[in-house]
Amino acid sequence: MKERSVLILLLILNSLAISLAIIIYKNTGYNHFGEKGFITILSAVQLLVVSMLSYKIYQARGMMGRSSFWRDPSVVWAIIASGFLFLAADEVLRIHENIDQLIHYVFGLKETNLTDRIDDLIVGMYGLVGIGVLIAYRDELKKYMRNPLFLVLGFVLMFTMVVLDTLSHKNDILAEILGGEMAASLYGWLSFAEDSSKILAEAFFITAFYGFYLKIKEFY
Repeated sequence: MKERSVLILLLILNSLAISLAIIIYKNTGYNHFGEKGFITILSAVQLLVVSMLSYKIYQARGMMGRSSFWRDPSVVWAIIASGFLFLAADEVLRIHENIDQLIHYVFGLKETNLTDRIDDLIVGMYGLVGIGVLIAYRDELKKYMRNPLFLVLGFVLMFTMVVLDTLSHKNDILAEILGGEMAASLYGWLSFAEDSSKILAEAFFITAFYGFYLKIKEFY
């Protein structure tokens, strides 16, 4: 199956999930975009798929022969697999939110609208670390990259999610920009848009790493 076909299937699946979650919310008031909803489960599964694809690439590179673990550029695939495995765990266990609470406790910070957004900053740092790893191992990635656009769009949507999460965490910023009434009407929908951006970003990441996998299969 080609990457575009995979992407189309993933976008259809994600769009159906988003639409269903919105319909359920409008009719019952239950928010499946929350941490116990099926959107979170879908997100964790998609992150695990990226992790699995990266690990399969790492295994495939092993068939070509490797030097010592850390000196071999193919270690990037193991790093990426571990990173997405961690993100899947974070999605279910809310690790970044626990880190936020730990920071407040250790440094004796009083919760304010500003400090309450530390967990958003942590998620943004996840993305920056990911980009840093890709840049550090860019020569390895270039050898097997079929279409960089999928990876770029994945990161664009990821950072869009971070911005939306920051705006929807509290409605103070929205109220300052748009006024209280307009902010109140948009507040809930921004959180839906945030989680929608997240799972759509994952769809592009799956497509990108599926493309890497297809390319590397040509070498063995």
